[in-house]
Amino acid sequence: PEAAPLLGVCARRMGGASSGVKREPDLDEEFGLQDDVFPWFHIVQWCAEDAQANMVFRWDLSRIQDAAETLTLDADTFMKRCPEELPSSSGFSLEDDKAFGEWAEALLQWSSALRQVRYRLVPGRIKEEAFWSRYFAGLRAVVRRDVFGQAEEADPDGL
Repeated sequence: PEAAPLLGVCARRMGGASSGVKREPDLDEEFGLQDDVFPWFHIVQWCAEDAQANMVFRWDLSRIQDAAETLTLDADTFMKRCPEELPSSSGFSLEDDKAFGEWAEALLQWSSALRQVRYRLVPGRIKEEAFWSRYFAGLRAVVRRDVFGQAEEADPDGL
C-alpha cells in the first residue's frame, strides 16, 4: 500500500528538517506559498525541538490526526486528557508574534469536535488561553508518544 502522501520524515540535524514528500506547493491568496497540511508539519517539528541531534524519525499524518481527535471527543474527555497547561518555559502565547494562535485557528477549521468542545468550555469553564495551553500540552504528548515511540521501537539502543 502506498503511504507516501501521508508519511512525513523528519531529520533533526542542527535545526533542519525535511518532510521527505515532494509535492506541488499550494498558493494561498493572502500569504503566497502555504504548506498543504498546515499546521501539522510545524506541530511535529515543535514537538521534536528537544530531540537528540542527528535523530531521524518518521511520522504518519493520519495516525497523528487520529490521536489528536481522541483529545476532543467531548468536553469531559478534553478535561481528562488535557489536564495540564504547557509549562511557562514553553513560550506559549496566543499573541500574533507566536505560532500557536495561527495553529489554533487552523486546527479549529480542521476539527468540528475541537470547535464544539471549545464552544462548550470557553469562557464558561476555562479561559481561552488556558484552553489552548491545555490542548497544545495534550497534543504535544500524543504527537511525541507517536513519533518518539516509533523511533525508540526502531532503535531501542538509541544508536
